Amino acid sequence: MNKIYQTAIVLLLALSITSCNAQKKRNLKTTTEVQNDTLDTYFSKLYAAKMFNGAVAVKRNGKLIFKKGYGIANLKKQNPFLTTTSLEIASVSKQFTAAAILLLQQENKLKVTDFAYKYLGDDFPYKDVTISQLLSHTGGLADYEDYFKENWNPEVIAYNKDILNYFKTKKPAVLSVAGEKYHYSNTGYVLLAEIVSGASGGVTLEKYLTKKVFEPMQMKSTFFMGRDSIWDKENYAPGYMFSLEECKNVIPESLPNNAYYRFLSGRLGSGRLSSSIDDLIKWDQFLYDDSIFNATSKELAFSKHPPTKDSSDYGYGWHIANDSIKGKIISHTGSWAGNLTYIRRSIQTKDLVIILNNTYNTAYIKEIRAAVNGFLNGEKLNFPKAKGSELFKIDACKLSIEKIPKWYMDHKNSNWDLPALTSLQKDYVKIGATNKSEMLDLLIKTIQTNK
Repeated sequence: MNKIYQTAIVLLLALSITSCNAQKKRNLKTTTEVQNDTLDTYFSKLYAAKMFNGAVAVKRNGKLIFKKGYGIANLKKQNPFLTTTSLEIASVSKQFTAAAILLLQQENKLKVTDFAYKYLGDDFPYKDVTISQLLSHTGGLADYEDYFKENWNPEVIAYNKDILNYFKTKKPAVLSVAGEKYHYSNTGYVLLAEIVSGASGGVTLEKYLTKKVFEPMQMKSTFFMGRDSIWDKENYAPGYMFSLEECKNVIPESLPNNAYYRFLSGRLGSGRLSSSIDDLIKWDQFLYDDSIFNATSKELAFSKHPPTKDSSDYGYGWHIANDSIKGKIISHTGSWAGNLTYIRRSIQTKDLVIILNNTYNTAYIKEIRAAVNGFLNGEKLNFPKAKGSELFKIDACKLSIEKIPKWYMDHKNSNWDLPALTSLQKDYVKIGATNKSEMLDLLIKTIQTNK
């Protein structure tokens, strides 16, 4: 009897444990599905409201809870934006350039404490600038973009060698003494790409990263390519910008004063790398693995390197922050020719947020990033309030003076920022859009009357 009783107890306990484990799995599945549905609903609404077009990925505690694309990747081809779709990731490229430098240091081909001229040539005039200072934006060198916008032949693509030659021959004045101040510098990262070539015996940054990172990690949708080739490439998302004249997204360099998006597209190191959501998820995982990129290199990349007479949150290719709950947070944004990119990693909790946008939704992107970051902290996903200036830009081509009062009443609950509307009106005047300027003038008066 005793044995029968004991056996029954053991069986009941086993069934109870099995039931609990099954329930935990069901709860975990349910939780993941809720997170997925919540994020999908949020981004679907953003797309419907013309606040977002692109792709997203979110990890919580190292587990991928959500990834999806929204909208159209290529307006000409009308193909969908997928998580495998590549686009130029702009300044998010900098972390890859920094990784190449640190991998070369692992190979004993350079030291980050070396002076840059050692790899750029003795005719490089800024003898006191180190590789570390270029990585941390403390080299003090001038930007090159203004000079090229004013002096470069827009029919000719400018490459890194042209930018390096500008510094060697024109010798622009420094912004500050090397190592003393923080100045976010695309110049520094263009030069770092040339240092990769100089230290590796002539291997370009593109070939070096392909061999050392992209191929081992099977990042097949990550590559450098010329801007003229992106418009017809399969499963690629070119960037677009909004035309105030046409009331729609267009090719950025077709807009006034935007020719530089094409002729500066030859430079790499500071940008130009293309990647996808799926590949950036692989990149995130790569950064937890010591097999290629060792712990010492990662500690250098993920630590602040402030200048001597200024403050800075920058490491090597990453912005660094410390969160009371999540611990160390590393992140970077990018913006170029219609693309807005974002990656944020919590090293301790292994949280990840990646947001890629190719329609330059600058009015809402910061709120969207903050909302998703907050979601990982258990906060409610806050939907951005529609901005009146953005709504007007979209509808302006189908409006008339007579329709303005009713149109305003239909959108009265939007966010009406008068300075933003005044600024938009000035933009219309600049492009000679008199009718839109007059409609906006009436709109501003209508808003003031209804306050």
